Amino acid sequence: MAVHRNRVIYQSEALFISPDATGYHFTGAHGTVATTQHGNVSANFGLMTPPTGVDQVIGGKNKKGQAVGWQCGEAWPVWNPTDEQGNASNASYAKDHGSIVKQLKRVQSANYGFTINRQDINQFGHASRLDSVVVESPTVNLDFSYYLLDGFNERQLEFVTNGTINTLSGMLTPELYQAGNNFFILTSPEARDAVKGDANLNREGLENTKSVISLGNGYITDYSVDISVGSIPTASVTVEGMNIRSDFGTTGNDVPAMNMRDGSRVSDAWGPNNDRTKCHDTCTGLYSLPAARSGYTGCEDDIAALRPGDVVVDLQGRSLISKSTSGDLSTPVIGSAHIQSANISLPLARTSLQRLGSVFGFSKAIDLPLSVTVSVNALLSDIKRGNMVDLLCDCEEFDVSISLFKPDCNGCVTKQTDLAMKYIMKGARLESENFSSTIGDNKSVDLTFTTQIGSSDDMVRGLYISGVEAGSSATNKGVKGFPPAWTGVGGQTTGAADGYLFGYRE
Repeated sequence: MAVHRNRVIYQSEALFISPDATGYHFTGAHGTVATTQHGNVSANFGLMTPPTGVDQVIGGKNKKGQAVGWQCGEAWPVWNPTDEQGNASNASYAKDHGSIVKQLKRVQSANYGFTINRQDINQFGHASRLDSVVVESPTVNLDFSYYLLDGFNERQLEFVTNGTINTLSGMLTPELYQAGNNFFILTSPEARDAVKGDANLNREGLENTKSVISLGNGYITDYSVDISVGSIPTASVTVEGMNIRSDFGTTGNDVPAMNMRDGSRVSDAWGPNNDRTKCHDTCTGLYSLPAARSGYTGCEDDIAALRPGDVVVDLQGRSLISKSTSGDLSTPVIGSAHIQSANISLPLARTSLQRLGSVFGFSKAIDLPLSVTVSVNALLSDIKRGNMVDLLCDCEEFDVSISLFKPDCNGCVTKQTDLAMKYIMKGARLESENFSSTIGDNKSVDLTFTTQIGSSDDMVRGLYISGVEAGSSATNKGVKGFPPAWTGVGGQTTGAADGYLFGYRE
């Protein structure tokens, strides 16, 4: 008797992202530099399809002029490893080809769906509509959250994380945000972990028991950070996309993205019902997911999550009436308010830029000017002298920072470990200060600070993010803290076979 699936829970899922939605999701020659007839060419150059050999950089072009490795009509790359029985791999089992798709770390939730906006066509003589046609771009939504860690996720989401350049410089740069990102939600069979189980299923020849729901041309429309006493620091992200699709298997599937120039598909490589025996060589933008991994090597060498006890908030003492923290210190100023929570809100409202001739927009541009808000809640301790009238004439701007240290054991001096992440809001102004006092509760104060986002040339206003991952030579081989473009700069996967070819490894 066939057994149906009862449910899907978190253990079976993993969330991945591509640096760009263009479809150039593969790298050649395992991320090394190869020599071709045209001279030395970086093998991180993006390909629409897997390279056909371990040394291949560019195999050719399909009918749309896109750079490809494997081409329709060719045998699937024969250099891919065989399974445990020695059987040659096929399109469903390609493994070691180099992929720029990355898995996001510490994901806690993911919600997604779509809405199609239609307009009814009616006419005299009919009570009901004749048809219902699409006149504007459909809306695809994705909301997910994750524990803050080291800035890796932020950099994959196109934030600059070197702490010296406005963090939205990547999103405001057309060559980086023009097409958005592709997101992939992997689901393994019931009762199987995505981590380890992903690789085990591949070795067992059960690749097609895994499924992938992918979202194309995803643009971030909201980013927020919540840090509070008793909770693990968490980031929440809202994404708006152009397309959504589902497939079986994790290798050689069509990317979900749409061509932003004319609204056509970036990829339509396979025959009806994803028949791998038939293919089209017009648009062959495929994707493959690397093996799902936990990204955690153990408490002696790694950190599972950041703690609220290792967070330091510096308000520069800029509250008006309540005494607030000042200085990036390991201990708050004596008598200052006792901070209970801090929230960073970065709404990224976008406008779909559309034109005649295409159902889909050709871009989703961020609406400027753009403001970022830091909200702080604290238990009131002491007050200080202050007069709101004086604040009205005060034009001085200041910096508000939130530092998250790696977990540290208590000693004579705390906060001696390295910074894991740091948020700095430059050019801040105090917007509000509200007090609350009721029977049974401690008197509290809520402070709100705002600033506007500047460009990469503006060094005095905006949001700046530092992530320890940005400075790691082991994980970041491109420009320090800079978002990975489709070429793989700063984020290429040079060993997509990890977890498949050599067995699962952390």
